[in-house]
Amino acid sequence: MPLTNGDVVSSTINLSAAQQRLDFSTALEVLSEEYPSGDGLDAKTLLDSKINGGLTYNDFLVLPGYIGFAASDVALESPVTKRISLKTPLVSSPMDTVTEHSMAIHMALLGGLGVIHHNCSVEDQAEMVRKVKRFENGFILDPVVLSPTTTVGEAKQLKEKWGFGGFPVTGMFYGFFIDVE
Repeated sequence: MPLTNGDVVSSTINLSAAQQRLDFSTALEVLSEEYPSGDGLDAKTLLDSKINGGLTYNDFLVLPGYIGFAASDVALESPVTKRISLKTPLVSSPMDTVTEHSMAIHMALLGGLGVIHHNCSVEDQAEMVRKVKRFENGFILDPVVLSPTTTVGEAKQLKEKWGFGGFPVTGMFYGFFIDVE
């Protein structure tokens, strides 16, 4: 089956004779030829699977055009619950491959919301929420530490593995092992 729209299974893509690649620089010409209204398709026609089949990201070309309102009139505020709304509607998916505590923290730092997924135990969910709530920007949540019995060779291996050379030495607090050149 020939592939289009940037989908790649092998190093070569076979386009049938009926299919052609369109050059983005001719988009306005194609728009005026194929859509006499001059404004493309309305959402209902565009998303009609009987006419267009399934669509992917590469099927859309959004061109700037005239708008009859000021950009300041646009409201992006989105309700999340009955009493909570976000002025910047950045929300991550509640999927185990998408949002865990790290993503939720970064979403919050950007003004968004990370929804913790439910594909784990209640205890794990609670731990993720605890990590998000106790996060303070700039603090290390899970530091890599050395014990007083760690050798210099092991510390050098950790430096290579983690990419930094400062490690707190724990037990009773002993100090820091720092790589200073």
